[in-house]
Amino acid sequence: MFNLATLSVATLALVHGTFAANAKRGLAFADSSDTGDISVAENTQVSWVYDWGTTAPSYLADSGITYIPMQWGASGVENFAATVKASGAQTVLGFNEPDFASQSNIEPATAASLWTQYIQPLKADGVRLGAPAVTNAPSGTPWLSQFIGNCTECTFDFIPLHWYGDGLGPFYDYIWSFHGEFASWPLWVTEFASTSTNVTEVQDFASQAITYLDSLDWIEGYAWFAFYRQDAGSYYNLLDANGQPNALGQIYLDQTS
Repeated sequence: MFNLATLSVATLALVHGTFAANAKRGLAFADSSDTGDISVAENTQVSWVYDWGTTAPSYLADSGITYIPMQWGASGVENFAATVKASGAQTVLGFNEPDFASQSNIEPATAASLWTQYIQPLKADGVRLGAPAVTNAPSGTPWLSQFIGNCTECTFDFIPLHWYGDGLGPFYDYIWSFHGEFASWPLWVTEFASTSTNVTEVQDFASQAITYLDSLDWIEGYAWFAFYRQDAGSYYNLLDANGQPNALGQIYLDQTS
């Protein structure tokens, strides 16, 4: 396991080989039907993976790619610290899109209370804490500001964020605006994708976006959404119908900056 606190654009050696991966580049992958697909991400630029869960399933634990646990919502939060300690994880992710009713849907004050009681104690064990990841909807940054205001005894090592939209300009504007509002912390973009329905536009977006994210010292990590097989009408999935990298996947897995 490596500590992302000391890494930015620098590379690291994966456990199972000497290939130098990009310390920032991660995967969002939770396809229990096609678990073997993770093998195509080994010996690529990808260095970490998460699946919105607290414990690495065997297909991720055995992949040689660093697994990062997440406390998705309020349910089971009382068990999170023990699970993290048992796994030896050095970095964790907080609540997933708590500003959205269809996601973890937690009020800022409630989230702050849960964090203080159940997640903050991990800091004493040297675990890096990623704050809750809000959406880029209008509800996102206000929720996060209220959460931080309520969480007076909390410390965060970085703040994750999510972004979906069309065009590099809006994406860059958003992450810079977010950085300006929460300048005390480095950021991780733990979900992002172009919503364009033009395949070439999506590929160009990904190629330019990851190069740009790699160049920013206040971006510690990022994960494209998502490492799934191609579905009809989906232009942002990284794999084809057989679980092999499509053109977009080849860009994300292999492009160096």
